[in-house]
Amino acid sequence: MTADARDATTRVKTLIALTEELTAIISRENELLEARRPGEISALQPDKARLAAAYAQSIRQVAADRSSVAAAGDGLIDKLKEITEVFETRAQRQRALLDGARAASESVLKAVADEAGRNAGSPGYGTARIASAPALILDNKV
Repeated sequence: MTADARDATTRVKTLIALTEELTAIISRENELLEARRPGEISALQPDKARLAAAYAQSIRQVAADRSSVAAAGDGLIDKLKEITEVFETRAQRQRALLDGARAASESVLKAVADEAGRNAGSPGYGTARIASAPALILDNKV
């Protein structure tokens, strides 16, 4: 194996590994979104950011010189294409989940705002406004 072939193989294997790791993180995020636990996604962000930066750098290098991976062989290139398709499918699923979560949140906020507007009574200042406001009781129990 020539030095060029070794370098190409190493580049493609590195890109495959990065793509697989990113796909695994996105899959985990999708599971959390589907389970309605988006708050737990934040723990995955440092690894995702690190991998995404390395992935972007690798893609830029390949895009700048496509011949740098040509000698890797069809088998590795095909594997990279296959893994990239899985990655893109999972990323599209995540976009749909995030869009759905955002729409649901906006709907809830709109409903709360609408209800607050209906219960606000007539506008006013001072004691007239206070008298028309609905009672609200707060305590330290959750």
